[in-house]
Amino acid sequence: MLQQIVVRNIALIDRISLEFDPGFNVLTGETGAGKSIIIDALSLALGGRFSSEMLRTGADQAVIEAVFDIENQPELEAYLEEVGAPLDPDHMLVIQREISANAKNRCRVNGHLVPVLVLSKIGEYLIDIHGQHEHQSLLFPEKQLDLLDRYCGKACLELRERFQVIYREWQDRLAEFNRLRQDESDVARRIDLLQFQLDEINQAKLVLGEDEDLLKEKELLQSSEKLYQAANLSYRALYDNENGQSAVELLTEAERMMAQAAEIDDRLKQVLEMLREAACQAEEASREIRGYQEQVQFDPERLALIEDRLDEINRLKRKYGGSIAEILLFAEKCAKELQEISNREEHSARLEADLERLRAELGAMAAELSRLRREGADRLEKDIVGQLADLNMAKTQFEIKLVQTDSPEGVPFGERTVEVGPQGADRVEFMVAPNPGEALKPMTKIASGGELSRMMLALKAILAELDQTPTMVFDEIDVGIGGRTAQAVAEKILLIGQARQVLCITHLPQIASMAQRHFFIEKEVVGDRTQVTVRPLMMNERIDELARMLGGAQVTETTRQHAREMLTMAENLRLHRIGQIN
Repeated sequence: MLQQIVVRNIALIDRISLEFDPGFNVLTGETGAGKSIIIDALSLALGGRFSSEMLRTGADQAVIEAVFDIENQPELEAYLEEVGAPLDPDHMLVIQREISANAKNRCRVNGHLVPVLVLSKIGEYLIDIHGQHEHQSLLFPEKQLDLLDRYCGKACLELRERFQVIYREWQDRLAEFNRLRQDESDVARRIDLLQFQLDEINQAKLVLGEDEDLLKEKELLQSSEKLYQAANLSYRALYDNENGQSAVELLTEAERMMAQAAEIDDRLKQVLEMLREAACQAEEASREIRGYQEQVQFDPERLALIEDRLDEINRLKRKYGGSIAEILLFAEKCAKELQEISNREEHSARLEADLERLRAELGAMAAELSRLRREGADRLEKDIVGQLADLNMAKTQFEIKLVQTDSPEGVPFGERTVEVGPQGADRVEFMVAPNPGEALKPMTKIASGGELSRMMLALKAILAELDQTPTMVFDEIDVGIGGRTAQAVAEKILLIGQARQVLCITHLPQIASMAQRHFFIEKEVVGDRTQVTVRPLMMNERIDELARMLGGAQVTETTRQHAREMLTMAENLRLHRIGQIN
């Protein structure tokens, strides 16, 4: 259950803090007051996508904090342990998401840093958000299939996941098989190309690190004259100075003079040792320099050979990879593919056997998936009809149609061979007849916005019981409804609120009157800035707000009296529903 949410610097929100009741909570206000911003903020707390336009003007960072009371959700607790964010003994879950202007995230769960994806996963356990236009998703067969599979339960969902794994393997094998069985001329051209590439690389006899060694040697050869000159001058300065005494001679003379002085003053013995060491090092350095000088090569032929070899290596790099390691890896791949193509008949036979095995496995799994879906569809049809009766659609007929498409290239399916996709062999279509005497037709062709809203609400009510989702959010689900239908929808949400926490944004007083806690949202100008404020309403304030929703801008004593009657009726209905549940 969501206990509290704190939002800072989201859209028109400067800072708000809301505490929710366990049951039915409603949020109302004028159009454009910022009601949906709160739901957007809640979605962000649970890993929703952030857009830079959502950040309040002038702010550097947005912050959303959400506190949940978690009980009897062992799977969620296990997941939190897995990601290193275990629950406290009091079963409180604290989520914090900080988002900077450059869209960088910092997410914490119970004080532990986590990736955004972890928030999304946690959200699946906690909240089901039904947005303003979500009912339109019922028009898509893919969504209809997902809803049916959710209703069918864990066994169906797990089987579908296993089917998807086998299906991907089958597709990969099929692509490989088709590649091997392509036109012989294409195969011959491919063999020639691979053989040419492999020969070209092998003939080069590349060695890892060879290019780096050659570049160093090239640099030395190009600088040989400069190196020889430097060594020659250094040697002459140290040992063979024709223009005067060399450094070694001067050091030797200094050593001799200091030895005489040290016999008189012991304090100079340390200096004497230093001079002796310097003289020895200077002589050793001169020998090393002379040896190096003799090794310096002037070899234009070797330089030309190195440059030719580097040109060859660079040419291969441009064709096959950016380094010698990548070129050699490319050669390995060529050799492997050449081997596979050369033995393609044998390989093709193995693939064909694998494909037959996978086809049979997919066929059996597709048939089992279809059976589970058919059984679930029969139950769901009855449940939806019952729910729709509560929503003022008592005469509605509803049927879930499952069809498969025959295909000679498909998988065995009983006595048939049918086409399959990642979700199995079934195509699902919700068929509906809202009015008596009408034939069942696809929902996409006949359902109005109000009917779709009620059908989605019916599905949400059914699936909420199955999924045990603690919190349900309805963002303006009252699109296209009013009058008696609005009252029916309000009672349905009230009933859901007896077993689940419900957050609902609405413009309908029938729905707002049913809530246990009522929040009013409005915009106000503070200084030169517009900001959203939210406050819980006391009873007299609730009466005024319901009167506004009933009568528009003009609130009269008559509309206030009507509002009082709605609240009294809602309370009586709530007590009646609680009595029924107990």
